[in-house]
Amino acid sequence: MINNINVLLEQNEKNRLLGRTKQLMKKIDIHEKLVEMGFDISYPTVCNYIRENHERKEAFIRQEYNLGETLEFDWGEVKLTIAGKPTTLQMGLLTTAKSSYHYARLYQNQKMENFLDVHVRAFNNIGGVHRELVYDNLKQAVRKFVGRNEKEATEDLIKISLYYGFKYRFCNVARGNEKGHVEKGIEFVRRKAFSSRTDFDTVKEANAYLKEKLLELNSKKRNWLQNQSPIDILKQEMPYLIPLKPSYDASRRVEARVNKYSVVNIDQNKYSVPDYLVGKFVNVKVYPDTIEIYYKDNKVAEHKRSYQSHYWTVDINHFIHTLKKKPGALHSSVGRHQLSPELQEIYQEYYINNPRDFIELLELIKEKNLKSVVEAIAELKKIKKELVTTDNIKNIIFKLPMDNTTSKTKDLSIQKASIKQIAILNEMFNLNPAGRYKN
Repeated sequence: MINNINVLLEQNEKNRLLGRTKQLMKKIDIHEKLVEMGFDISYPTVCNYIRENHERKEAFIRQEYNLGETLEFDWGEVKLTIAGKPTTLQMGLLTTAKSSYHYARLYQNQKMENFLDVHVRAFNNIGGVHRELVYDNLKQAVRKFVGRNEKEATEDLIKISLYYGFKYRFCNVARGNEKGHVEKGIEFVRRKAFSSRTDFDTVKEANAYLKEKLLELNSKKRNWLQNQSPIDILKQEMPYLIPLKPSYDASRRVEARVNKYSVVNIDQNKYSVPDYLVGKFVNVKVYPDTIEIYYKDNKVAEHKRSYQSHYWTVDINHFIHTLKKKPGALHSSVGRHQLSPELQEIYQEYYINNPRDFIELLELIKEKNLKSVVEAIAELKKIKKELVTTDNIKNIIFKLPMDNTTSKTKDLSIQKASIKQIAILNEMFNLNPAGRYKN
């Protein structure tokens, strides 16, 4: 019977050498095989024999790190409630090997721009760059395997390492323990930061809370650091770090074609660009929080990044040229529904039946600013609601003195004179038959 167990274990070893690690027999499988052969043996007996005669405990070699030498990276899941909705976020964590100083940040996913962003933020937080960074086999770091143990780094990892001047090293397959600081750090930071609080209004708020918790953890004195804190040790590392450079551009670059709706598709979401670019190719920089769009090296649009699916983010100013030709399309357009609350109110109250005039107002806002337009509308409304037209708003705005040093009293007198002139003209054309303008 012992010989039969040994034969089955030898078959396991052959499969292991051939890389068939998912086809190894477990102890329960070996026990079932023996019972099928007619042996009367208990499962605990099989387990005890294998454990005592064939299993070897893995030995570990204690590591000692020099100041400024090693920084370790990994991702870990954090499950929170954001704005009342259960959300799974990704925590990027960098940990110094010398003192277990932690830097972490929450992201919506593990895409390359987030991988790069957490590195840049960590380097800026630390104030320098460690000479070596250690990774496991995550796809943002490893482009492909070359042979059994060799790995080829991704282009983005090569670029950022050359920019900052650090070397990189990869753990062996299924050996995350080779960078044990960050492996333990994921569980440690997640538990310390988010075991007692899990509800936040936004991811930004959760990151601010995480930053506070990390400061507490990094400031706490540790027995194994001879009663020093991770921050204390980090200060000792500073002279040994690679000097910090200006922040690396952590964007993911995408080339996209502008479709007939004057939008580009990025990660299943749509972002608008000026309508003269329909049919043309543009370059997009994808950041964790923003989308920047360039045409011939000129930035033509910038949007807040959406993490919804099939969501349209539209700036109505990108469609001024088209809307002038098709003003009737304004009312139901996505861009009109994404206007600021103030502009929504202005449209509903004064322009709902005059979209062409509203389009001119948008041009005026782009030339001047929304605040000036709102103030002009308020002054016109005091006289009569019907006076709120784009032409009258322009009249008030452009008659305001351009010199900021002019006294407020003078500004007000000029503005009132302009309003009075408008009122008199409107009365002459029977737009205000009910009465005259009153000072």
